[in-house]
Amino acid sequence: MSDDLGFGKLLDDDGLVARLLGKTHKGRNRPLLYGPDLPVVLLTGGPGMGKGRLLRCVRDEFGRYVPAAHIDCASPVFAAGVDVRAAVRSEVTEALRELAVQFGAWSGDGGAIGVPRLYAGLVAVAAGDPLAAPADGLGEVRRYDDLLPKGSFWGGVLHRAFRNYLAALGALLVAQPLATPLITSILDELFERTSSEGKAALAECYGDYSGAAGHPRLGLHALSVDFQQGGEARANAESFLFRALRGDVEAAYASVRGRMARAGRPAVLLDHADNALGRRLLRSVLLDRESGHHDRVVVFATARRADGGRFLYRSADGDDEPPTAWRPEDGGLPDWRRRQGGAPGLAAPSRGALLVRMPQLTTGHQNQELARLRGRGEGHEPGEHAARLRVESAVHRLSGGRPRFVTRLGEAAAALRVRDPAALTDWDLLDAPVRPRDDAEPVPVAELLLDDLITRQLPEELPPEQHGHWLDLLSHLSVAHTGPCAQRLVRARQRDRDERLSAYRIAELLHDSGWPHCPRHFIGDRGLRHLLMRRLYGLRGPDAAGAGRGARRRRGQAAPPPGSAWRADHDLLRDHFADPPDGSGDTGADELFGTAGAHAAHHQLAASGADRAVDHLTRSFPSRDATRSMADWCEELLTIAGAPCEAPLGGAPDERHARALGETPMPGDDVLRRRIDRLLHAVWLYEDRTGPVDQAVTSTWRQLLDRLADEPVPGIEVLTRTAGEWAGRAQEKQPLKPCACTRHIVG
Repeated sequence: MSDDLGFGKLLDDDGLVARLLGKTHKGRNRPLLYGPDLPVVLLTGGPGMGKGRLLRCVRDEFGRYVPAAHIDCASPVFAAGVDVRAAVRSEVTEALRELAVQFGAWSGDGGAIGVPRLYAGLVAVAAGDPLAAPADGLGEVRRYDDLLPKGSFWGGVLHRAFRNYLAALGALLVAQPLATPLITSILDELFERTSSEGKAALAECYGDYSGAAGHPRLGLHALSVDFQQGGEARANAESFLFRALRGDVEAAYASVRGRMARAGRPAVLLDHADNALGRRLLRSVLLDRESGHHDRVVVFATARRADGGRFLYRSADGDDEPPTAWRPEDGGLPDWRRRQGGAPGLAAPSRGALLVRMPQLTTGHQNQELARLRGRGEGHEPGEHAARLRVESAVHRLSGGRPRFVTRLGEAAAALRVRDPAALTDWDLLDAPVRPRDDAEPVPVAELLLDDLITRQLPEELPPEQHGHWLDLLSHLSVAHTGPCAQRLVRARQRDRDERLSAYRIAELLHDSGWPHCPRHFIGDRGLRHLLMRRLYGLRGPDAAGAGRGARRRRGQAAPPPGSAWRADHDLLRDHFADPPDGSGDTGADELFGTAGAHAAHHQLAASGADRAVDHLTRSFPSRDATRSMADWCEELLTIAGAPCEAPLGGAPDERHARALGETPMPGDDVLRRRIDRLLHAVWLYEDRTGPVDQAVTSTWRQLLDRLADEPVPGIEVLTRTAGEWAGRAQEKQPLKPCACTRHIVG
């Protein structure tokens, strides 16, 4: 994917990034936005929305003109560093060290940014382990030598003198142990050999530490002790170290030389900042700025939840005022300002956040990316133009504008050879093979997308024992609608597991992962739902439905046919919502389908064909059920016809087209039932939206609805009005019953 695809409104010369940093991506100066109080910019969006790609664009393009330090808070390298010396290291200190190294490597205007304040704090922490051998403690102290770059005035003095002292101290330890704690010796020598300018800087920074009373030596010692205590005390020490780093960067800009040589604002870029490490770093900045400790460091961070994450809010029930949120498509620039009022120290951190919703790719951007992946453009083979249009339509529907989806599907489409565009379905595109790497074997693009979007981005709070089962659970839940519906499935599919998740907890984990909510579908993203339904169809039998891919067959037992898990799940839900065996009517109201009988008919339609669904609709037609209104019946028809169809996935031959046009002989002499059968298949075929729909099918709606109006029942005018509404939606290629995940899908 082109690195900046879809980011034009964010990255252009008058965009948000240029105005925050004061530089364009070509190095021209721009007026600074906000200040001196700056928001923390949270780029929000679910998996595959391009959050990390945008940070890399800022680093690579803008980072040539302003210092931009970038870390991935999900990288295992920070935890690996902690494992070496857990008593004096944490993921936060490892991350701060990496940020400091990157600032120290800056070679643009003004030169490298030294971090003596952070250095002093890290040295105090490194020397603070009372159980460590002096030589080990000294080795840990010397690990931070590279954080004092040569060339800065007092940093250079400290660097030369302190290095000499550490060398002498190391030689002394060979002969005899220290009479005083290592941290005392280190801090004594640090202040003895630091210049007056350096002492003033440390006093300004660490004299403000809790309990220091203006004495930096006490502040550094207290910080070291707090770090050793762990828990909240360590968190406070880590937060202060991040303040020290930002103070170093601020000093580099505020000095006389900095004001002359530096322009714009520096940036800290935190990818995957909604995990534990990222939250600790962000909370430090947010609380500092809320309390008046301002700096010019622009913090960009990524978060999957649309609201930025629970850590931004004081109130668990969401009573806090929401932070400022902005979408690039809103135009202009976000109008952020910190809200005033509230008790000091009790204001929600969200007041200091600016939520930037990641933009979805427009249809034009999607076609641009598909053309890039396709190569030089269309050839001149017959049907190639029609195939291109068909593929583009499928990508628009499946991706929903999610950039990762678009790129992966574009890679699959580039390798797909379409013989008959009219027969190409979305499922065919998901089956197309793609190489994850040049040296890897091709795999279906659907499997690659599930790996990208689910397996590699597990929810942080998902219990470890559920990691291997997570994809199976979601596959089963792809056919569920409401919470109770999903709960019935997960109870059955986890019956043999000691550790179980409820459907409601799964919904929370999906929300935490940034997946959208749809009131009509438990899996609220259409593209993800189709990936999971395809995978569900590949699971084999009730055993697979209960135990996932790891289920074993008895020796000699034949493998269940494809689609058995699909049918088992739909049959389970059908039986759960089915009419009473005596045929006395519906079991009751259903929050989504109107009646439980309609809900059962929906799953029956998906599992084993239309006959029972047609029977239900025939029984409930107002001429045969006087309690039903015509409007309710039309609505029920749409809820039933929204069922997925097994046939295009490789099941039985797809007879929907023939039955919609009345080309399939129907047994019996019930004229009303035959008309309803045709209407159901015509609507089902259109609402499926995984393949091209013959206009001859949609043109039958008015004729069939008019024929139903022959029945002597009240409310037949509803059928005429419905026919007009459906025709209008079909002309615009819009779903007949739109929901949150299909409302904006065309084609």
